[in-house]
Amino acid sequence: MKDPKQNATSFARELAARLGERLQSVLLYGSVARGEAVPGTSDINVLVLLDRIDGDVLRSASPLARRWAETGNTAPLFMATTEWRRAADAFAIELADMHDAHEVVYGADPLVGLEVDPGELRLQAERELRGKLLQLREGMLLAAEDEEALGRLLLVALPSFVTYMRAALRLAGREVPLDSESVVRAAADLVGGDPTAFLEAWQARRRGRPIRARIGGPLLDGYYALAESTAAFVDTYSETRDS
Repeated sequence: MKDPKQNATSFARELAARLGERLQSVLLYGSVARGEAVPGTSDINVLVLLDRIDGDVLRSASPLARRWAETGNTAPLFMATTEWRRAADAFAIELADMHDAHEVVYGADPLVGLEVDPGELRLQAERELRGKLLQLREGMLLAAEDEEALGRLLLVALPSFVTYMRAALRLAGREVPLDSESVVRAAADLVGGDPTAFLEAWQARRRGRPIRARIGGPLLDGYYALAESTAAFVDTYSETRDS
């Protein structure tokens, strides 16, 4: 199998051959760009920027995008360059993560000149963290007696919560480590939580091993406690900053 970066580069070349000058940038971001992708588990995240989005470009790119997704990759994010620059404030978390780790595999770097607004970062993190906590709680409710399902729930939610931990560190003006285990430790220190459960889950995910969890057990309870503490920190960030 090709290296994920080679896959992204090949995909960009095929797009360029099919779309010509309409293709302006292709950016690789996420776990692959950070150098901690888990084979068979991690997504390959690609941002594709064009001069504009219309029926012609969607029809032309559709076979490539479909083949890309059918091989297990996340569907590429297609946007017009002007749309991307206008909407950057709505993607403050993603923009911050891209600034830390990205690789341009075609065209110009679309991050040049784009800054992350702390207020937008907090609003997005607060909204998405609360939504993710609700999803986690609903999953726990529905799978309360199934330890294997609860373990899968924790592993699936893990990358999202680590993303929000990076956002919390940025809001606090802390250094954001590139690797996720260090992010978990730094975020736990920031919010006064225990990283043990998250680190156990991350090790299992990295090694491709399933885990079992039960309500009332140290793994699930510790995981939920740190997620909730991170959400509480983001919720009260503006108050903490002003005090």
